[in-house]
Amino acid sequence: MKLLQLIALAPLLLLPAGAFASSEAAWKEFDKTIQRACLAQSDLPHKKVAGQRIDFSDDVGYSALIISGKRVDKGKVQTVKSLCLYNRQKQTAALADMP
Repeated sequence: MKLLQLIALAPLLLLPAGAFASSEAAWKEFDKTIQRACLAQSDLPHKKVAGQRIDFSDDVGYSALIISGKRVDKGKVQTVKSLCLYNRQKQTAALADMP
């Protein structure tokens, strides 16, 4: 009986890895999660996401996102961009201003 079960399950092992990939809805929700975390780290007024998310390999475990906004410095309005690194395992974001 167990042999028949193993034979029945064997074709599943031959499926390409893409068959187990996340759905489009899951990727959109992941995007929103990272965007919320990164925007929450920024103190820039009128901040927004600039560009697409970049995912590093699972060995690295980070996704990157650029946040842009405006800052008033010495009476001048400056456009500022920040790089946000999102740790996928810890689900935390860290932000640093870009030169």
